Amino acid sequence: MRHAVALAVAAVALLPFGARADEPTPGSSQGGSPAASAPAGYQVSTELPGRITVNKKTGNTSLTATVHNGGTKEVSGLKLKVVGFQGMRITSVEGCTAIPTGQLPPDSNSGFVCTVDKLAAGRSHGYRVTATFDLGKTGQICLPVTLGDGKTLLWQQGPVHFGTTDTSSDAPDTPLLLGTKNVPSGSAATPSGPGATPSGTTGGPRTTAPATPPGQSTGGPRGTSPAPTKSADRPAASPSKDDEYDDELARTGTSSTPLFVAAVLAALLLAGGAAGIWLTRGRGGRH
Repeated sequence: MRHAVALAVAAVALLPFGARADEPTPGSSQGGSPAASAPAGYQVSTELPGRITVNKKTGNTSLTATVHNGGTKEVSGLKLKVVGFQGMRITSVEGCTAIPTGQLPPDSNSGFVCTVDKLAAGRSHGYRVTATFDLGKTGQICLPVTLGDGKTLLWQQGPVHFGTTDTSSDAPDTPLLLGTKNVPSGSAATPSGPGATPSGTTGGPRTTAPATPPGQSTGGPRGTSPAPTKSADRPAASPSKDDEYDDELARTGTSSTPLFVAAVLAALLLAGGAAGIWLTRGRGGRH
């Protein structure tokens, strides 16, 4: 019964984790804020996934950029831009148009513009984005939302970082977290090649010095060190309470029982012998 209860509890504990594994990565508005120039009645925002993965060989990655209408009325004619910076380059956005190089925001390397025709109150629309990410650099993405004129800013998320601080994994895909500045993979690379040491220095073959027993000097020729002996000024470890209990059980248990039985038998034999002698003497006196 106990085993069945334990298995049931374990199954219930594992269910939430399995359910989360199948769910898409939740979106986040981290790094975003409404613009001061936004007219009254507009409550739009954007979301990016909290985690993406980058293929180490190709640098390819993908994500969904989402625009959300948090107001009470339908909005239309909005424009969403998806812009890449530094090591993150946007290669395509589904249903959107590439921004000409001369019209890209300052310091950006790529971008696309999407027309949001109609978006009902409380509704969202997602755009599939493909990109490349150079793991040897930091990378950022930016999602500004404007009115149809492209000048009146309503909301902007970013530029916000995607990155990882763990460059030691050998997995083919590297997970990048939203809001984390990437540590370039080259700066934390583990040295390789002949003569490399864990500290990054190179040299001849490494030798491991034998352990020296306490109190013994390391000078003089090295040979096979004798087994360390107990120090004269170091008292032997006293037995623990459990050891004392074990010894006591051994003394009063199995070994003492035969002695006690033998003593009882000897006493009975002596008593029987004495009784026999008394009976014999009594009979002799009567004759």
